[in-house]
Order: sequence, then structure tokens, then C-alpha cells
Amino acid sequence: LSQPTDPTYKAGVVEHPEVTGANAMDKTNLAWSSFQKILREVEALDILVFPEHIINSRASATFVPHESEKVTPCFQADYEIFLIEASCSARARNMYVVLNLVEKELCANGAGSETIGPCPETGVRHFNTNVVFDRTGMVISRYRKSHLWRHEYYSTSVLRTPDVSTFTTDFGVTFGHFICFDMLFYEPAITLIRERNVTDIIYPTYWFSELPFLGAIQLQEGWAFANDVNLLAADGSNPAGRTTGSGIYAGRAGRLTAQIFEEPTTTVLVADVPKRNTQRTMPPVTLFTPQLQTQRHTGVATHRDYNVDIFNTELLAADFLTVDKQLCHGSFCCNFAIERTATPVGSRVPGATDVSYRYRIGAYYGNETTVIRVDRSEQATCALFACTDDQLHNCGYIFPATAEVINDYYFTKVNIGGLFPAAPRGRRLIMPSSLTGNFLPVSASEFEWTESILAANFSDQPVQVDMKLTRSQNDLLTFAIWANYFTDLPSTHNLDHMQPQAPATTDAAPRMAVSLLLLLLGCLLLKS
Repeated sequence: LSQPTDPTYKAGVVEHPEVTGANAMDKTNLAWSSFQKILREVEALDILVFPEHIINSRASATFVPHESEKVTPCFQADYEIFLIEASCSARARNMYVVLNLVEKELCANGAGSETIGPCPETGVRHFNTNVVFDRTGMVISRYRKSHLWRHEYYSTSVLRTPDVSTFTTDFGVTFGHFICFDMLFYEPAITLIRERNVTDIIYPTYWFSELPFLGAIQLQEGWAFANDVNLLAADGSNPAGRTTGSGIYAGRAGRLTAQIFEEPTTTVLVADVPKRNTQRTMPPVTLFTPQLQTQRHTGVATHRDYNVDIFNTELLAADFLTVDKQLCHGSFCCNFAIERTATPVGSRVPGATDVSYRYRIGAYYGNETTVIRVDRSEQATCALFACTDDQLHNCGYIFPATAEVINDYYFTKVNIGGLFPAAPRGRRLIMPSSLTGNFLPVSASEFEWTESILAANFSDQPVQVDMKLTRSQNDLLTFAIWANYFTDLPSTHNLDHMQPQAPATTDAAPRMAVSLLLLLLGCLLLKS
């Protein structure tokens, strides 16, 4: 077990598919049986994180005690059996365990938490919740998801004031935690780092990947890099449904381990995570070899980012070797210096299904965008991205498995830079966003990132950011600087209870005056 003076702690993250069962309770029992097996068989760890959305549903929702109650469900058995046994398992294995689940809370007659929506007619509301057990099985932290995926709003409540949840371990690390879509918002994700000074983040997720900028591991690694924090990310596993990709990341030292899968997979990724007061080492740089064909993932379905359709973009020639260009969107300008070299063909004979990606460079700054079409956003982007042909509407897609993708050229130089505007609300996160054909980002040891001032500390000032490839690449899908300005423009998700409510007195007086006038006229007519 890690001690406070040790330079690392040992962490594990679980990738796990949804299970099928005869009914909701059967699914929960089967999922928990699988989780129990993992807890029994996994190597000795300090902390283990399970993914979002796998263990239960509303039909098997459980009450969850607040950490202030100091409850150990293993012997205070007032909860669903899987929560009781999770507490017992944490105690049996002497490890911290993070479980994501559907929580229920009584809310009739004004009871319970203050939420955005009303108490349902049943008198019970539900939350998407993380619960953390310590080595004794005690609940030491609870977090309720703040930013829901669109369909979740129909059945899941949101606190009016977001949780900002942390816990401190016996190995000297304080963690913050949040869930899935929360990563793209300032509260609570960035609040934990910039206001609570948390350096280690736990992240259960069921992420729906979107190209070209928001693939699961692409976002996880970029977010951890930009904030320079350790990140433990556990994802669900449904590649055909756009969900896969788990990993453990050491901030600007890059990923310690990460995998994405083409078939539903149950696995545990384990890494020794460096504590933040210790020396970190960059991943090794591997020898580059030009390859006409490289490993690529085609079994992972993805959303397409429709924001790129309003970028200012320029299509690069199919046979381009050198590009030196400034591209602007309004007053926001990006500089691109790109070089490619023809890949040796050798003895390979071209085939009828051979295809190659086309590339565009793009620039954008504005607020006419969304994040995965769920919430409004304000973004600034300088990007090189792949397209399946010369049409902009075919950017953000990959070729299917039936195509033979040929790397006619390989990239020897990609330098991208821009002066990113000051954040109008003091809130901004600028991150690297890259992706290769195997759906993993370019390694942190294979690009150089510079900021004219530390962007995280000076959000109220413009910052020059440059991103430079330092090792040649065969099969880039994305190489970009992607900035989130955390818009305060509201999204109401087509839901009645989230619509702005006009004050009740706004037009009551005029309506009453009209009613009285009509009544008076009616009386006069009757008398006449």
C-alpha cells in the first residue's frame, strides 16, 4: 500500500459493458456479480474506479448516505444489496473504491435537496451519483452529476448548486471527482482545480465520442494535459454505440495507460501514478517508420462535430507537400506550417478499394457552437483535420473497415499556433486535441506545447499558444489546439421545468384591467 511519503500510488480503472438481463433487477444483479469478480481478482491497489451507467437503474436505485453521516453500509445495511456488498468488498480488499450508480432521495413535502426541477409525483427523485468507500468500507464522499446528457434530464435531478466533492486518502492524495459530461463545464470540474487546488481527479464516464475533437481518450488526455492533473478515467464499453476508452493520465507527462476497444470489453487498466510533488517522466519516443498502411480502429462508432461546418476552412491539395498559411475567422487567426513526404510504395500493388484521407485546416472563434449538440458552447480552435473526400460535410468521419486506407504521405512537420483571446468571463481552458488512426492521441513526448503566459493562471489575458509535432506521423486524423470558453448562454433542452419562468406579476395587472373592463361593458349592455 502507498504511504504518504511514497512517490506513487497504484490505481486501477475499469472498462465494462452494459449487461443484459430479464429485467432491471436482474441486470443489476448480473452487473454487480461482474463487479464483485473484478474486486476479488484485481491485484492489490490503492484505489479502483468503476464506470458510469453500468451497475443499476431507477428500478434498482439505492439511497446513498452523505459522507458527513460516516456510514459504513457493510454493517449499516439500510441500502440496496450491491451498495452494502461494495462497502464490504472495499473493506475486504483494503482499497478505496469509487462506484457510479443511480441514487434515490425522498422529496415529498419539501424534503431532500434543492434541485432545478420539482419533486416528482412519486415523492422520490433520482440522481446520477458517485459514491466513494475508504479502505474500511465507509462512505467518505458523494457526488451528484451536474451536467446531464440530454435524455437524462427526463428522469434525473440536478442540484441547483453543483456539488464540489473531494476526499483525502491515507496515502496523502486529495481527489476530486465528477462524471462524464461534467468535464466540458467550468463547475465543478475546473472549480476543483483552480479553486480547491486538487491535483488528482476521478472520472467515471459513459462517453459518446465525437470527431474530430472529442474522442474519449482524446478528450481525457487533452483535458488532463491542459490542467496538468492526474486523471483516472473509467468508461463504459459499447463501441458500436460510440462508448469506449479508459485511461490513467499524469498531466503534462501524458498517458500512463489507455485503451480503446472495437468490441465490448471488460478489463482493468492499472498504473503507478506519480504524486504531484515527485519527478515525472515523459513516455519514451519510439522510432518512426513510414508505413503505407497502419493499424486503425473501425469498430468504434462516433458522432460528427457539426461545428466544423461554420469554421473558416481551406482544403489542402491531395498531393500537398508544404503548407505555410494564416487562416482567420474574424479577428482570430491561426498560423499553420505543415510538411509531408511521400511514403515509399515498395512492391505493393494498388487495389480497387484503396482510399486516402484529404485534409483541411480550420479556424474558429465564437459561440454559435454546441458540445455534441447537447449544450451551447463558446470555442476557439486552430485545427488540421481529416476528411473522407474534398467536401467539408464529410470531415469528422472515418473510412469503414471495407476500405483500404493508404498513407500516401506521412507528416514530418505540423506547427499550429494562434493568439487565443482573453476570456470574457475569466473562464478558459486551452488543450491539445490530437488523434491517430488507432483512436489514440499523439503521445505527449511527440509534440511540443508552449504558452506565452500560463493560460490557466491568466484567463483574463490573450495568450499565444503553439503546438508543434516533434516526431513524424503516418496517419493523423486530428492535430489541433481546442479552447473552451465555458459559455454562460443557457440550454433548456426542450424541457418545461428548465424554461425561464417569467415573474407571475409581469402582465397580471393589464390582464385584470381588461377583464374588469369587459365585465363593466357586459353589465352596461344588459341594463340597456
